[in-house]
Amino acid sequence: MPFPREVRDIALVKSHRRCCVCHEFGGRNVNVHHIIQEADGGVNALENAICLCLRCHAEAGHFNSRHPLGTKYSPRELKAHRDQWWEHCLSHPEEPLGLFLDVRFKAISRTAEIHRYRLIATYTNTMNEAQDSWKLKICFPAFVPLSADDYDRDEIRIEGKAYVQLESSSNDRIFPGESVDIVPLKTHFIEYEVNDSVYDQLREQHKVSWKLYTSNAQVIEGDKPLSELQEF
Repeated sequence: MPFPREVRDIALVKSHRRCCVCHEFGGRNVNVHHIIQEADGGVNALENAICLCLRCHAEAGHFNSRHPLGTKYSPRELKAHRDQWWEHCLSHPEEPLGLFLDVRFKAISRTAEIHRYRLIATYTNTMNEAQDSWKLKICFPAFVPLSADDYDRDEIRIEGKAYVQLESSSNDRIFPGESVDIVPLKTHFIEYEVNDSVYDQLREQHKVSWKLYTSNAQVIEGDKPLSELQEF
């Protein structure tokens, strides 16, 4: 059974909606995890709760003891991470919750030969003040068929590989606590196709990377393997 809502709310607030292990801001993509699983006698109480991002939650919740790779998270270690992070958040109440850019895809059409996707990037302003403007630079491997006619486009190289850099900007204000889609922007879309030949190249560790500049906050940088932004 999941934790009661009041327990979840307390855990999220005490953690500043950040992962207690890697400290990444999770926003909506944060889980309240059982340190000791219910099947092993764990209770649905705050003492057994820890906030984890999607990546750390997957690693903490899945470990094949028959084929162990790496080191399993123990309940003792998870509790130590949790207590240490909660103590930090308590002693730094003025610390900004973080800046969050969620990059994902939406399937537009699928045939046996070609899958077409639309990129979606959602920015959440978790600062205590409005952002007056922003500029996004996002880079795709050059071999991926792209439709992005309304974006400024440059050809660049990253780690010796050819990329297409798309750029957009806006002077629209983003208020504290507000989440907005900055891709697509109004009627400006970024769409890309995956076919058999492109799919084979995805295994070569190509990635999509981005930088988001805002008027009065730090730059948000990140990347994802292109294989995580498609299904085939």
